[in-house]
Amino acid sequence: MRVNGSNGGADSRRPFKVLTPAVKVLIDLSVLYPHPPHHSGRYTAEGFDVRTVVPGDLTEWSMTVDGDWIGRVTYQLMSKDRCETVTHWVPSRVLKRLH
Repeated sequence: MRVNGSNGGADSRRPFKVLTPAVKVLIDLSVLYPHPPHHSGRYTAEGFDVRTVVPGDLTEWSMTVDGDWIGRVTYQLMSKDRCETVTHWVPSRVLKRLH
């Protein structure tokens, strides 16, 4: 099953598809959280690391009103001294199936 750039096998006639069991995926946080044009921020060692690829669980697919696929994922967002479990919808282009 290909995840990146596709609906990962979700039925194109149904806008929602629950995945049981969850599918293990890699989430490219640098694509999910891109730098804005002309970014001028400074490195902060204590901040969340959003320039990495993290493993996560894909539990559902949904189609947007524009016909794009988004996946509901849960993953760990890490900083120097903190770890947060995050669950939200992300574009399919940031997901890759973990083999």
